[in-house]
Amino acid sequence: MTCCVYVKARSKHSVTDRPSEPGQKTCTLVSPPAWVPWSLIRTISAIRSFPHDNVEDLIRKGADVNRMHGTLKPLHCACMVAEADCVELLLEKGAEVNALDGYNRTALHYAAEKDESCVELLLEYGALPNALDGNKDTPLHWAAFKDNPECVRALLESGACPNARDYNNDTPLSWAAMKGNLESVKVLLDYGALVHVTNLKGQTPISRLVALLARGLGTEQEEECLELLCRAAGRFEIRKADGTLPRELSKDPQLLARLTDMVAHAPTLRSLARCAVRQSLGVQFFPDAVKELPLPETIKDYLLLRE
Repeated sequence: MTCCVYVKARSKHSVTDRPSEPGQKTCTLVSPPAWVPWSLIRTISAIRSFPHDNVEDLIRKGADVNRMHGTLKPLHCACMVAEADCVELLLEKGAEVNALDGYNRTALHYAAEKDESCVELLLEYGALPNALDGNKDTPLHWAAFKDNPECVRALLESGACPNARDYNNDTPLSWAAMKGNLESVKVLLDYGALVHVTNLKGQTPISRLVALLARGLGTEQEEECLELLCRAAGRFEIRKADGTLPRELSKDPQLLARLTDMVAHAPTLRSLARCAVRQSLGVQFFPDAVKELPLPETIKDYLLLRE
C-alpha cells in the first residue's frame, strides 16, 4: 500500500527508492503540483467572488503560506481584502506575522487601512504596532489616513505611538488632518497626539487641514475638525516660519479673513491652561487620566475638548 504526502514547494524531496517488503505500507514524498503555490494567493484575492474556493485545502496540498508572490505574501493579500477568517487561518498555519512584502510593508499596514478584526488578529499573534514601511509610515499613519477610527483605537491600545514621524516628519494626526478625518482626529487627540508639530516643510496638522479647506473641498465635517484642532492647540499660527502665508489661502479670501481674525486675538488663559495640562499628561488615554483628576466635571469636560 502506498500513500502520497505533499511537502512544501521549495522542498527537494523526491520519491523514495528504498525497497519495501511485500504488503508493507510506504509513503512517497513529492512536491505539490506546480499550480498550488500560485493558486493560493489568487484564491485569497478573489475569495469574495469565489467563496467556495478552499484556502485550507490549498495549504493542505502544499501551498507555502510564507512564499512571496510578486510583491505580496498570502497574509498581506488576505489583509488587503479584509478577510479575517483567512487571516486567522494563515496565522494558524504558520504565516510570519511581521514579514515584509516588496514595499517593506507588514500585513498590519494593510489591515490598518481596512478592518479592525484583521488588526486585532495580527496584534494577538505578535504584530509590531510601530513597524515602519519603506517611507517610515506606521500602520497608525495608514489607519488615520483612511479614517478607520476603530483601527486607530486598536493600534493605540496596543502601544502604537501617536506621534510617530514618517520620512517627511508627518505624524498620524497630520495624515488624518490633511483629509479632514474627524473621527480619527478625535481618537488620536484622546491618546495624546501632539498638535504643535511641524513636518520638514513647516506644515502642522492645522495648516494641512487649512490647505484642504482653501481648495474648496471642505464640508461641515472638515469645519468641525478645524475647530477641534484649534481647541486642542490653544493657539496657532497661519503664517509659515518665514512669515509668509500659505499659498493656498490666497484662493479663499473668506477663509483667510476668518483665520486672521482667530490668530489676531490673544488666546485666553483658560485655553492655554488646557493645552498645558493636556501636554503634561503625555501619551495615554486622556478620558481615563482626566477622570482621576480632582476637578469638577465641567473642567474635566473642558480638558477633553468637549464644548
